[in-house]
Amino acid sequence: MVNGWYRDLLLVAFLFLVGAGTSPLVVAQDASPKEVDTNGTVTGVVVEDGRGGPLPGANVRVAGSSTGTTTDLNGRYRIENLDPGTYDLRFSFVGFQQKTVTGVEVTAGGTTEIDITLAEETERLDEVVVEAKAARDSEAGLILKRAEAAAVSNAVSAETMSRAGAGTVADAMGLMTGGSVVEGKHVNIRGLQGRYVNVQLNGTTLPNADPEGNSVALDIFPSSLIDNVVTEKTFTPDKPGTFTGGSVDITTKSFPNDFFLNASVSTSSNSEVGVGGGILLPPDGLEEVPPVANSSSVPPGPTSDPERRDALNQVTQAFATGVSPRSNDVLGNRSAEVSLGDRFSVMGDRSLGVIASLTYDHSFSGYNGGTTARFSQTGINAEQLRPEASYTTRRGVEETLFGGLAGISFQLTPTDELGVRLLYNRDDEHIARYESGILPRDNISGDRRFETRVARVIERTVRTTELDGTHQFGSGAEGVRLEWQTAYSKVRREEPDNRFFPNEFSPGERDTSFAISGPVTGLPTRYFRDLTEQDWSGEASVEVPVGPTLFEAGGRFRTKTREFRERVFKHDAPIGHGFSGRPGAYVDERSGLLSDGTFGTYVTEVPSQGGNYDGALDTGAGYLMTETPVPGVPSLEFIGGVRFEYTDMSLNTLDTDTEGAFSQFDVLPSVNLVWTLREDMNLRLAYGRTIALPSFREFAPFQSFNFIGDFTERGNPALKRTRVDNFDLRWEWFPRAGELLSASLYYKDFTDPIERTFVAESVDQGIITYRNRESARVYGVELEARKRLGGLAPWLEHVQVGGNLTLTQSQIDRTEEVLTLIRQFRDDPDETRQLQGQSPYIANVNAGYDNPETGTAVNVFFNRFGDRLQTVSANGADIFERARSTLDINFSQRLLPGVSASISVKNVLNSDEVVSQTFKGDEFINDRRPLGRTVSVGVSYSYW
Repeated sequence: MVNGWYRDLLLVAFLFLVGAGTSPLVVAQDASPKEVDTNGTVTGVVVEDGRGGPLPGANVRVAGSSTGTTTDLNGRYRIENLDPGTYDLRFSFVGFQQKTVTGVEVTAGGTTEIDITLAEETERLDEVVVEAKAARDSEAGLILKRAEAAAVSNAVSAETMSRAGAGTVADAMGLMTGGSVVEGKHVNIRGLQGRYVNVQLNGTTLPNADPEGNSVALDIFPSSLIDNVVTEKTFTPDKPGTFTGGSVDITTKSFPNDFFLNASVSTSSNSEVGVGGGILLPPDGLEEVPPVANSSSVPPGPTSDPERRDALNQVTQAFATGVSPRSNDVLGNRSAEVSLGDRFSVMGDRSLGVIASLTYDHSFSGYNGGTTARFSQTGINAEQLRPEASYTTRRGVEETLFGGLAGISFQLTPTDELGVRLLYNRDDEHIARYESGILPRDNISGDRRFETRVARVIERTVRTTELDGTHQFGSGAEGVRLEWQTAYSKVRREEPDNRFFPNEFSPGERDTSFAISGPVTGLPTRYFRDLTEQDWSGEASVEVPVGPTLFEAGGRFRTKTREFRERVFKHDAPIGHGFSGRPGAYVDERSGLLSDGTFGTYVTEVPSQGGNYDGALDTGAGYLMTETPVPGVPSLEFIGGVRFEYTDMSLNTLDTDTEGAFSQFDVLPSVNLVWTLREDMNLRLAYGRTIALPSFREFAPFQSFNFIGDFTERGNPALKRTRVDNFDLRWEWFPRAGELLSASLYYKDFTDPIERTFVAESVDQGIITYRNRESARVYGVELEARKRLGGLAPWLEHVQVGGNLTLTQSQIDRTEEVLTLIRQFRDDPDETRQLQGQSPYIANVNAGYDNPETGTAVNVFFNRFGDRLQTVSANGADIFERARSTLDINFSQRLLPGVSASISVKNVLNSDEVVSQTFKGDEFINDRRPLGRTVSVGVSYSYW
């Protein structure tokens, strides 16, 4: 483990130095003081009005002079060495109306950004003249990003993440319209969970490091590496068809127009932990399975054979490490990040962009006053649920997150550009849990008590390499555009030496008796798990404009492989060997061959029941798509086509040689209509068919223990993919820069949805599996608003407010088999229920004050979600994560030019996470987890 840390630190440092060292400007600045620049620069992007696409080869000239340039493949331009002053810029492109921007101010050493849209020529060929302020504030920001998008979408920018104090992408997704976050890492969109949400990084689908599900954990991506997160909620043929709630695309930092450097440090503390407080953490364990455990001579228990006795003793002594969590004093959380980038000219006028970023975060969280319980119903006439388990809970987590990003973009020719990005993230979690209480399920109640200790380590790494290219053939508006991208990602999740130590005890007047009983409490157990998922994908598209119509065709392949390995060892003991109540003595002092020649406790490996498996997923897709005005209907545009997608999924268990496989060919049509009611208002109507796939674990034909959930999980190789028909209607209005008002309606019809449920014949044993249901429906409303209040009163000039509300209803039909089971517990069960993970409402409200003159900013964010279904119970008393409200406050102040200080308070309301079920009007709490308030302070430096 230690060697791995050094290796990973060196890799992250290398990524950072690659980006930093590539720029000669950075080297020069380190070597000597920065020279005062007496000239200025104008830069920006030129895009096409309507489509919002870039216009490569457009002319940009300073009026009244010969100074100027042309835009590159992405519509970018840059004019350097301008004397300070005020200029007029003239933008022109063949077949488009010329536009002049007046009053462009250039300052010494500064960079002025002017983004422009050009409209196609009509009978009215007069030149369009606008003021520079209007161009900067509205045109590219609103039209390019959202108003002219082909699909219904929402986005969270880096600026919003900063205002909200969002440290990771998972934190940011809670701000997204229709978005909510489960377990602090997994995102739900429109009430739909993992399998119905596709997560991409720069347009490439991310692999998944969750061995139990198919949700990509977003807490591993630091927000400091991110430019924006865009969620598309309607399907277009150029996107993968494996999403229903939304397709989340995480865009890493883009290449800058000028040199920049950002750095920050911060520290924080959670009220449940405190500054200098104690937190439960796991002891040091094994980094891997001891090599001696691989010997074939190790017996399953004590034996008279000397050689085998010695082998068993060696294995037992190799496992003599700590197993019991202990309290540790911690000072507080800490984080640091630094990013830099530059763009400059090489080989004449060729553009080269570089960027690098590094982030580090070390945090502690946990609680002492949690509760855990499980319940069952004894019969149809029962007046309340019977507790099967009831514990008080202590939990602690130490988490360390590293992230690195390096990228290079190079313009080979004016019509050819290549880019490379390297991304590395590592997240290490050290988790400890102690529970004590009664276990009536196993007759441990009254004076008898049950206790468990969990010590767990999870190490997750993500490595991604991306290579992309853009090429233009032909000039002007009729040029053919080719874009391609290939990416390789490797995700690894290691869980070395996860320790589970159960026992029972009976307090007495003078002494306490302890016992470990395998048939009742289970034996102390060690789990070693290793998951590796590799993902290689490639795609290409060709855009061919023909008059006002744009035709696009493309294809994509993806090959994903997964290897999951698990080994399980138990600490057993001969009959009559007692337990003193000290777990350390049980696995160390009283283990192996004792001084009297007898065996104490010993370690034996548990034969695998199919938990080791290899999985593969191959997909191939092609699509045809067009964007065109609808003849005879002014301002109405059609975007649509069809995607053909083939899926081949297979899984093989290594221990039982059991296989599961399915293949499917899907035709996925898409229709999007965008009616521009006026320049700042759209009406959208969309239909698309998408699919959702089971995860490898859901599909795997074996049964295993869920380490933290305290239940057994059984896969189902008979699962089928889910098909979904999606309908959307959205009205959106952009009154002025930075403002919007929108309302959306959506309806989704599911065929063969996959649901998590208890196995009917083993409800009390806590076995969970996955099944296809016949059908389901989801429908709802989304409302969103953002408003700057300066128009109401001068003193409100720097105040803005915003919010969004999502109302969702879902219905899934219960099968007759399920209804028959529920009728054993209640007379008239409902024939439908809501989908898992769906909240009936999600609300976000925010207000902010941001004064650029004084550098003062105050932002308040409020979020609330309704009860969301977590687990379906056999008796119909389903388990819900209960509604919760959170309030966050952030304050920042500029101290010096480029230097700012900040303070934030998270979860001001001190809300707890509560999971419970309701039976005959009474609430039965399954889990209560105090979250505490988190206060953080930091300082940042920015140079640009």
